[in-house]
Amino acid sequence: MKRLSILVGILCVCAPTFAQRTMTLPEMFASADSLNATVRAADFGVKEAQAGLEVARNAYLPSIQASASVSWIGLGYSMDRNFSNVTDEQLPGFGNNIAVQVSQVIFAGGAIRNGVKAAELGSKLSEVQARGNRSEVRYLIAGTALEIVKLQNQLQALQANIDLTQKVLEQMRTRFEEGTVLKSDITRYELLLKNLEFSRTKIESAMQIMGSKLAVAVGLQDGGTVMPSMDISIPSRTAAFDAADSPALQAAGLAVELNRTKLDIAKAERLPSIALYAGDTFNGPDVTTFIAGKMAGYGRLDKNFNFATVGVGITYNLDNLYKSGRKIRQSESALARSQAEMDAARDGVSLALTAAQTEYCNSFTQMEICTQAQELARTTYAQMSDRYDGGLATVTDLLDAASSKLESEIAAINSRIDILAAYYKLQYICATI
Repeated sequence: MKRLSILVGILCVCAPTFAQRTMTLPEMFASADSLNATVRAADFGVKEAQAGLEVARNAYLPSIQASASVSWIGLGYSMDRNFSNVTDEQLPGFGNNIAVQVSQVIFAGGAIRNGVKAAELGSKLSEVQARGNRSEVRYLIAGTALEIVKLQNQLQALQANIDLTQKVLEQMRTRFEEGTVLKSDITRYELLLKNLEFSRTKIESAMQIMGSKLAVAVGLQDGGTVMPSMDISIPSRTAAFDAADSPALQAAGLAVELNRTKLDIAKAERLPSIALYAGDTFNGPDVTTFIAGKMAGYGRLDKNFNFATVGVGITYNLDNLYKSGRKIRQSESALARSQAEMDAARDGVSLALTAAQTEYCNSFTQMEICTQAQELARTTYAQMSDRYDGGLATVTDLLDAASSKLESEIAAINSRIDILAAYYKLQYICATI
């Protein structure tokens, strides 16, 4: 026994200790909004989509191209058409080229406009998804916090029953010395006490695990735990909920608009692109002019030449006549799929809201039943305790009454938590959490 005590002491010393923080639900939400990894990733996704929108808008701006080069010109020779009379040509040896061209698309069949619109829809979709992720994390935090509160209340009920059991045991031991209680009765009640203490240990371990999970959810990465400080006041039974702002519905609607825009982009490929352009080229010398001047007897025209151009250009890919049809059919199928998914999302949210509202209303009825059962169990235990003291009931009857009392107290506590759980579930579905 002494060795066992020493071993337990060593284990307690070596067991890790964690910092514990107490936070209210709004504090946990605020911490998660800025520190939770999932929320932060979604926020970066929003910034990425916004940057993509700015990139798409660049298509409205003119395109400017500039080039400059210097070159060596040499190894020139000429010959007759029958490849005879090869003659070396003295070329200038140095060449230069400077060119600037500006172009502005004035018609692209709506491809640029729809491309920007697709980027805008993508940005809105990322914002909706980020809001959905934030609601999901908040719902996880609320659910975990309620589980911890439920465990805390169970622990209090267990401790109260442990204290009561110890008090009954003391009375039994006194009566055993008087010869009015059997030793087996004391043994069975001692077993009940050990079972209660074992349940208390399990609940304390579960609270430690849930506290660590909650710490990660709110974004605390120091290895500590978070214990919630929550108001367990019961909300109104007739609270109204509307899922019109559900991220799932909004995301499905934006997906339909996005696929419709992609279809417009695919159709725009069948139209030509028209652009205005202007440029200036400073080039010298032109080798062909250089040699032509010599042959014409003007001498080698070793000069720089500059010319400017302004005009309108039209571009059309002829392969779109037989390629774009497949892309259009693909986009039409994607649009039909997204419309069906939107209908499915609407049905899913509607069913989820109906089920959650039913659970919410039923949770009040369950709380009333559990509260009545708790009063009955307490009355039964008090009566059975009096009968046992009077020798009119066995210890089995008393144990059954004690077990029923504990179960009813835990059920009554949990029924209040279940109302809040159903309430937060409704808020999650409606994206109001």
